[in-house]
Amino acid sequence: MSVNPAGKVSETELLLRLISACHYCESISTDAANKTPVACTKLSGAAQPIQVNFKTCLGCREYTKP
Repeated sequence: MSVNPAGKVSETELLLRLISACHYCESISTDAANKTPVACTKLSGAAQPIQVNFKTCLGCREYTKP
């Protein structure tokens, strides 16, 4: 976990934590130039994931598990 000098977790780290907690997230690309870095099985409707962007991934709200 990366922490800035003020002792806070970066926005990027929080985003990755949320997305990685999702049951449907298969992987997240580390390539900064990738416009669709998240492999999602929920939006594909099948076992084979499709690549989606962060906005689409967060929009389904499956990352908010109890």
